[in-house]
Amino acid sequence: MKNKLLKALSLFCLTLVLSGCNKNGSSPTQNGEASLPHNPLEQLHTFKKQIEAVKSNPEAKNNETIPLSDALWDVENYFNLTYSDVECYYAQINEHEFTLSIPTDANQNVSVSDAVSLYEQAVIQAREALSSDEFDDKGFLSLTVKEVNTNNRGTLVTFSGKTGQRSNYNPPISHVDGPFGVDDNWMFASPMGKCDDPDIPSGADEQLQEKLYMELIEPFVNTDAGFRNIYIDRRRFIFDGSNYAGVYYNTDLSDLCIEHEFMNDHYYAEKRIITETIPSQYQMTGYSPISIEIYGAPANEYAVTHRNEIEYGIRTEISTDEFGEIEDLLIQQ
Repeated sequence: MKNKLLKALSLFCLTLVLSGCNKNGSSPTQNGEASLPHNPLEQLHTFKKQIEAVKSNPEAKNNETIPLSDALWDVENYFNLTYSDVECYYAQINEHEFTLSIPTDANQNVSVSDAVSLYEQAVIQAREALSSDEFDDKGFLSLTVKEVNTNNRGTLVTFSGKTGQRSNYNPPISHVDGPFGVDDNWMFASPMGKCDDPDIPSGADEQLQEKLYMELIEPFVNTDAGFRNIYIDRRRFIFDGSNYAGVYYNTDLSDLCIEHEFMNDHYYAEKRIITETIPSQYQMTGYSPISIEIYGAPANEYAVTHRNEIEYGIRTEISTDEFGEIEDLLIQQ
């Protein structure tokens, strides 16, 4: 088996060389900029600078005002950015609550100084809560704003913090049933074949592409007689496993076999990204995928991944009497 894997990897590398590896890039891209309601990283960066300004000059008061909702978002998300550790397993979890106050004006705005003060108080309370736990290896999972009450004297904010006992135990991976069965153990890229049969000219990338096409594109929407579908405002997105969780990404280049359970995991992850994550992230109401291309590619010199190129459009019906049928580009009119 090991010799087959090495042989398949060598074949794949040769294929990359022959193709010139001309499909590159590791960050999600699209043919057009999308406008988001706000840039969360920019907002966090701004709050970081405000905290640093207060620490460097604690006597100065910044009377610039921001909406209370923005201040609470800043406090919660900057705390979690700084202190929460969620990428490990917690055998036990405790929940702590504490309530803090912040002055607000008639328009539900707060000063930057008071927002920073609320953050610093939240850090103190959270630290005391974590210290009170009797865990051996404890960590802070998450801080969230649980309740906000406003009266004529200001606003009371109740926070909920979750702490836990870190554990080296790795819970078993649960898989979901999907279109791939026990015979669908594929090498990660075409034409490397199956894990136990490298002579089949296919691979996990091609198999995922076919199954997703059948699920998301092939059931074409029927039109009435005299009409046909067109897809306008085309938008293309390119992403891989370094951008979105669930897309195949492997740093163990000695084992490029993807067993059928993981094939199903990748299938559902990519389906969710294509149909939910990208349309939500880029506010693509009314768009549907019209082209799906998945191919194995190097993520860097230490890893391989599945590169996805997804094209979307907005379906519109047109009259064939007015616009005609699709023409053959190779036939001059």
